[in-house]
Amino acid sequence: MPEIWNETGPLPIGHVGPTAVRPAPELSGQKPVRRPEDPTRHVPAHSRTADGPGLASRARSPQTDRRPIVGSADHTRVICMINRKGGVGKTTTTFNLAGGLAQMGKQVLVIDMDPMGSLCRSIGVFPAEQALSDLLIGANGNLGALVRSTHIPNLFVIPGDPNLRTFEMRHGTSVVYRESLSNRLQEILKWKPFHFILIDCPPSLGLISGNAMAAAHQVIVPVDGSTYGMGALMDTLGIIRLVRENVNEGLGMCGLLLNNVNLGTVYDRTILDVFRRRMRGAMFQTVIPTSPEADEASQLGEPVTQHAPSSWMAKAYRQLIEEVLAKEPNYAT
Repeated sequence: MPEIWNETGPLPIGHVGPTAVRPAPELSGQKPVRRPEDPTRHVPAHSRTADGPGLASRARSPQTDRRPIVGSADHTRVICMINRKGGVGKTTTTFNLAGGLAQMGKQVLVIDMDPMGSLCRSIGVFPAEQALSDLLIGANGNLGALVRSTHIPNLFVIPGDPNLRTFEMRHGTSVVYRESLSNRLQEILKWKPFHFILIDCPPSLGLISGNAMAAAHQVIVPVDGSTYGMGALMDTLGIIRLVRENVNEGLGMCGLLLNNVNLGTVYDRTILDVFRRRMRGAMFQTVIPTSPEADEASQLGEPVTQHAPSSWMAKAYRQLIEEVLAKEPNYAT
C-alpha cells in the first residue's frame, strides 16, 4: 500500500450544506447529527486535479452558485456513482441499487451518463430522438420524453447516447454547461417526482462527471483492490473535494464500496482490512462478493435481487440498500 494512503481519509458521510433540500418524509427518520471535519483536505495536490484540471479551474469561477441543487425536488435524493477507473462496478452497482430500491416500492430514476450506454442497453432501452446530450446543452423540447419506463416496476431511465463523447470536447471549458444537469433535473422533477435519482458516471473526471456531482447530494465510489485502482481512488477523492469547495458544498460521501471481493482468499481479506483501517468510516460495511449471478442477471436485464434473490450477492445488495437508506444526508431544516 503506498504511503500516500496515510495522507487522506473519508469525506464526512452524509455531510450536506445548510441549504440542501428537505427529504421525503417516508425516506427520512434520522435526526441531523454533527459530522466530522472533512479529512480529504489532506489529499495531495498532485491528486487534486488528475484527469480533471479543467473542472478544477472552472469550479473557481466567481459565477459559481455553490448551492446544493434540485431545490424544487423536496422528495428526491440524488446519488452519483463515480470513479476515474473503469471496471470497478459503477454500472453494476447503479443498476442493482436502483432495482432493489424499486422492488421496495421507491420511484427511481437512473441517468446513464456513460456514452456507451451499457446500463440502459442491458435492459433493452435505447436513446430516443431527443437524448441526454440535448438535455445537457439545454435544448428545448419535452423533457419528459427523455424519461423511459422499463420492464421493472417503479424503475425509469434516461439513456446515455454517443453524443456525450463530443459534449465534453466541445463544452469542456464553458462555465455555462457546468451545472446544466442540475438545472434540467429540476424541470424533470416537476414532470414526475422520484424518491431517488441515481447517476451512472463514465470512467473520467471531466465535465460530465462534474455535472453529475454538481447535481448530487451524495456520491458512492465503487472501488477495487488493484494498485492502479488505489491511485484512481485518490484522484477521485481529490476531485470530489474540489467540487464540494467550489460548485456544490452540499455534496457528501455516502460511502466507498469494495466490489468483486473473494473473502476466501488471503489477499482479498487483507485488502478489505486495509481499506477499512485507512478509510475508516467512509467504507460501507457491505462488500460485494465475486459471483456468477452478476453476469447472468446483467444478460437478462434483471437486478440480482430479482434474478437470484437467495444468492450471496443478492443478500449483499439488500444489505447495501439498508446502509444507503440509513446514511440519509443531514438536510437543512
